[in-house]
Amino acid sequence: MQSFDHDAAHPPCRAILDTGLEEHLDALCRTASELLGMPIALLPLIDEDRFWFRARCGVEDDGTDREGAFCSHTIRRARGQALVVPDLTEDARFAHSPLVVGPPQARFYAGVAIGSITGQTIGTFCVIDRVPRPDFSSAQVRRLQELALLAEAHLQLYERRSIAEAETRERAAAEARLVEREAMLRVTQAAHAMAERTACFGHWRIDVEARTIGWSSGIARIFGRNESLPVLPLDTHLSFYHPEDQARVGHAIAEALAGRGNADAGGYEHRSRVIRPDGEERVVAVHGIAQRDDSGGLVALYGVCLDVTDLARSERQQREAGELLRATLEAMDQGLMAVGPDGRIRVHNQRAHDLLGLSDSVLHEGAVYNQILAHQASSGEFLNAPPEVRGWLEGKRPRPSSSQYERTRPNGTVLEVRIRPMESGGSVCTYTDLTERRQGEAALRAAEADYQSLFHNAVIGVYRARLDGVIVQANRALVRLHGYGDGCGLLAPETAFRHDWYVDPHRNAAFLECLRRDGRVEDFVSEVRRHAGGETIWVSETAWLVPGAEGMPDGYEGTVADATERKRAEALVEHMARHDTLTGLPNRRLFQEVLGREISTVRRRGGRVAILCCDLDRFKAVNDTFGHPAGDALLRIVAERLRACLREGDMVARLGGDEFAIILADHDETRRVAAEARRIIQSLGRPVDLDGLSTAIGVSIGIAVAPGDGDSPETLFKNADIALYRAKDSGRNAFRFYERGMDAAVATRNLLELDLRDALRSGGFALHYQPIFALNDGGLRGFEALLRWNHPVRGAVPPGEFIPVAEESGLIAPLGAWALNEACREAASWPGELRVAVNVSAVQFRKQGLEQAVIRALATSGLPARRLELEITESVLMQDSDAVIGCLHRLRALGVRIALDDFGTGYSSLSYLCRFPFDKIKVDRSFVRDLDSPVAAAIVRAIVGIGERLGSTITAEGVETEEQLSRLHSKGCTEVQGFLLSRPMAAEDARAFMQERTSAAA
Repeated sequence: MQSFDHDAAHPPCRAILDTGLEEHLDALCRTASELLGMPIALLPLIDEDRFWFRARCGVEDDGTDREGAFCSHTIRRARGQALVVPDLTEDARFAHSPLVVGPPQARFYAGVAIGSITGQTIGTFCVIDRVPRPDFSSAQVRRLQELALLAEAHLQLYERRSIAEAETRERAAAEARLVEREAMLRVTQAAHAMAERTACFGHWRIDVEARTIGWSSGIARIFGRNESLPVLPLDTHLSFYHPEDQARVGHAIAEALAGRGNADAGGYEHRSRVIRPDGEERVVAVHGIAQRDDSGGLVALYGVCLDVTDLARSERQQREAGELLRATLEAMDQGLMAVGPDGRIRVHNQRAHDLLGLSDSVLHEGAVYNQILAHQASSGEFLNAPPEVRGWLEGKRPRPSSSQYERTRPNGTVLEVRIRPMESGGSVCTYTDLTERRQGEAALRAAEADYQSLFHNAVIGVYRARLDGVIVQANRALVRLHGYGDGCGLLAPETAFRHDWYVDPHRNAAFLECLRRDGRVEDFVSEVRRHAGGETIWVSETAWLVPGAEGMPDGYEGTVADATERKRAEALVEHMARHDTLTGLPNRRLFQEVLGREISTVRRRGGRVAILCCDLDRFKAVNDTFGHPAGDALLRIVAERLRACLREGDMVARLGGDEFAIILADHDETRRVAAEARRIIQSLGRPVDLDGLSTAIGVSIGIAVAPGDGDSPETLFKNADIALYRAKDSGRNAFRFYERGMDAAVATRNLLELDLRDALRSGGFALHYQPIFALNDGGLRGFEALLRWNHPVRGAVPPGEFIPVAEESGLIAPLGAWALNEACREAASWPGELRVAVNVSAVQFRKQGLEQAVIRALATSGLPARRLELEITESVLMQDSDAVIGCLHRLRALGVRIALDDFGTGYSSLSYLCRFPFDKIKVDRSFVRDLDSPVAAAIVRAIVGIGERLGSTITAEGVETEEQLSRLHSKGCTEVQGFLLSRPMAAEDARAFMQERTSAAA
């Protein structure tokens, strides 16, 4: 079979192909069938790789591949010419065609080429018989050509109509854009006026020739006058300023009008006071620039006026407060240091310098307090301090309970030291000289000795250089860093060791420019070449100018640290920040960046981009059956198969768990996207071998195509996710394109999320408390706090509905914190040692702050930690068991009790019980309900046995009958709760319940 001649025929426009079958064209095919006595009559139109049947008679197919089609030979002829094959089996071109040897067993073919309005051949009009037709006459050929002419005329008419409609739509779109631009101009003008009102500023213009000034409405509001906005003489404008400022403002304007402005572009600026008509004084900041004509002549001054009254008042108050504080501190006879919650010096006075002998380089605002203590310890300051205080000051013992002590400094000075904690965190330290002896010189000598020791023995390079870059002194670390041996010692000027070690020749100039401009260079990271050997490394430099005898810089000092590993780590971190560590695929962050770029390209250049949200089916079952290592191996296999399905330029990313997403760029046809989805489903559906164990999974795919389904990454991904839910609902292992209306269920869920947020803000939640009783004596041991939501419209919303929404939206963190605070506050008022149990979601463990929330709730309420019990499910331990168990150990170290809830209903890995000693194990209500079942009874006995060996309390939930209570007692359960004993009750009812039991016991 010959290949298709693309110069002879071209695909028709998409509008002709997409219209589908039409009745009158089908009627034309039926007419041809009847006139010519043929069972099959067709109107095929060509595509890139198929013939599509625009009309048909005698067949049900919608088209056929161009490979092996009879019409592929017809379209090579001129328009109107016929191709007649009396017996296809005797023609070598067609004898082995699938249409001859298979359905419809064609033996005869006659077709005529038809064309578009451009004269290009776009298809054929043909008839087919299942028997040879050697008797097909020339008259019948002419009839076939006439019918083909009718079909061609109809298609050309439709094509012209489509072109006309497209032109009409384009004109309408152009008119709409014009209207939109006019509306945007009006909005911009309105926004400018609104900005002046909101930000308390206005703009003005001074006419140089007329000596007048024009105000905007913003300035009229600031000055409180001239609401009608007429142009004002400059003298009138100046009269509105404070009398003490008028001359200065007038001089600034006059200088600017004379071309001698004190600001950039020949304008002027000042901060002055204005007097409003009601006598109120306001402070304004004025900034103006010059407007010149083509010849450079000054035409006008224009600029802005900003009301800075509040700023000026704040600056004055801050300045006065700072002066008062500093004067108070310096007038004190005691030395003082205030240490902030972060362990850094906030405030200190000169007396502290004098008494402690600490230099400005050691004791300064922002210095680390522990480093000061370490400095003092290294100087032997604490040798004569009390032993328990000395151990703390030297970092060897915890802080003693005493906050006041005396110590004798090495120079004989006796200091009284008092430390008082501050409510906001940190502390205030005061130092009183009890001996009136001077000790400044000794402290200075000690500080100099420490400096020399630090310089010579520092682990990072330290040097001093002249301004021309020659290094005059360097420590051993810098010498080693540049490849010299320790035997070289400290460098002298004649060694020609210069600060020109940069690989990039421009870096040295940049370093010196920063040093000249700012006087200091911080963390200047560069690639440098070692002086000895020439190898390249990365270093981080900090340097500062050193003043000479006359106060001018005569050199600079600096430190140099090897940053090679840091640069490698940064590159690794950058890669890890954008890639999944398990599969090596791009992660969510990189996926969002690429998707944003692709959508921007679509906006600029047109075209389409599709995203496929993929969620693995039955992955959880594989993970639970074979374990996490097998699950990880499966995810890596999935990643490789997804990569293999994609073409160059497409991208697959792992978003987390078993969620993947794919970007298909430049896919203009929906059917090609669908074909890609089918390939992915077929590929992931193949069996997977996991260390000799065969398993299979599936995948559900949701598809959204930009720009039709969204013109932003967020909207497109949301719609693909909605389509994914629909694919899962349809039976999984399927794909669905996004359609309008799919998001109705999502809208309902979003409304519930909005109501959740409102309820969280307005206090719409409440806690009910269900008592927990001891089985041996019936005594009350505590309550379980249960979250309740009474919606103002929907009424009571079950926790099973709103808790999942809270977890998905991230609201579970503030909601859980509220429940912790409320439960602890309420339990603090209960008598005795009654405990309160609070459920903690797995999502709360994934987010940061759970431990802090527990500590805050206990501290705020005053509830002892031993009376708080946190209930977790086995799913919490599945997500990151090492991190979770570490968190649980820290909470338990505080005294908080930890309970394992719903044990036996989830993943039930006994290894968790070995790794963490749970205080309580709770038997799920499903086992209590089915105690008559031998299996459930055996499970309860096993749980009780495990609890006894681990020393854990065993609590049974959902007890509703006396028979259940009796059986649980016989099986060894230690605590019970359920409707038989008490339903959950409001806080006030729980207090009354406790009061009644107390009264009954009395």
